[in-house]
Amino acid sequence: MPYKERARTGLPRKTDKPKYKVTNWSQYNQSLRQRWMISLYFPKGDLESLFINAQPYVKGDSGRTSTYLTPYIHLIYTLYRLFGFVQSQITGYFEDLWRSKDLKIPVPSFGHLCDLFSKIPLEVKQFCNKLAQRTKNGESISLILDSTGLRFSTASNWYAMKYNKICKNKPWQKMHISMNPEMNIYDVEITDCHTSDIEMLESLIPENISVDRVIADGAYYSIEGVEKLSNCGITPVMPPPRNAKIYGQDNTIWHDRVVGYISKKGNIYAFYKKYCYGIRARIEAQISRIKRCISSSLLTKKIASQKREAIVIANIINLWNSFGKCASVKIG
Repeated sequence: MPYKERARTGLPRKTDKPKYKVTNWSQYNQSLRQRWMISLYFPKGDLESLFINAQPYVKGDSGRTSTYLTPYIHLIYTLYRLFGFVQSQITGYFEDLWRSKDLKIPVPSFGHLCDLFSKIPLEVKQFCNKLAQRTKNGESISLILDSTGLRFSTASNWYAMKYNKICKNKPWQKMHISMNPEMNIYDVEITDCHTSDIEMLESLIPENISVDRVIADGAYYSIEGVEKLSNCGITPVMPPPRNAKIYGQDNTIWHDRVVGYISKKGNIYAFYKKYCYGIRARIEAQISRIKRCISSSLLTKKIASQKREAIVIANIINLWNSFGKCASVKIG
């Protein structure tokens, strides 16, 4: 970005950096405290029945079912990701937690947790009641798409010890996110670093939600993709390549309209302003928030576990949003 280049070279900004004032400090501080409050509710005084399967063996059926139920593994996984513990630490944490509450709830070994994490059924949830009601009523939403890289493994450490130099090619995966302008995440996917953004366009749009607009950068742009969205009644707000041209065919209607509009106005910024492309910056702020407040790396190594870890991260962010967000006004 131009202002970053001027900051790097030591030149002053052409315009003063805008200043903002927070208008809801009390509510925002309370929401920050709530993010780190851990409350366990005991329905009818029996927590063990929700966490442990009392009859893993069923008479007449071969094999056995899991001893640890999904809510229990989900709780362990959430705190494991939130605190950034290693699996042996999270095991010790829960053993001490149940002991302090005089509960005899067994805790899976950290070796068993590795297998449980890769099989637990998870989905992205919405915790904001107003948003859930709007979606239930069939109101259309706008989606913003983007992706970022997350490190995993510790290859850089042993590489530096063995070869006495920093590892330049650290292993990483791509996390693809779709969210609405209110910063609530609707879908998240983990792929290898060779998967392009275009390939993930359709999978990031939920089928059970009405969507009126999809905002993404040029990495998601393809004529086939934007035309398919346009034919489904979704406005694709994605800038075309600089060398894009008008084809005048039946399967390039939206592409031709956008390219013609940009050519008529003389620059791409007219397209940005008309379709409110600027709100795409919010997903970059969301990615920065994830990396600063949670982590910029994945704790698990298996791709199946990493996919579920991304869903846990999305649910943590959505839960934080339901507690309240910062409201600010521009003052200069």
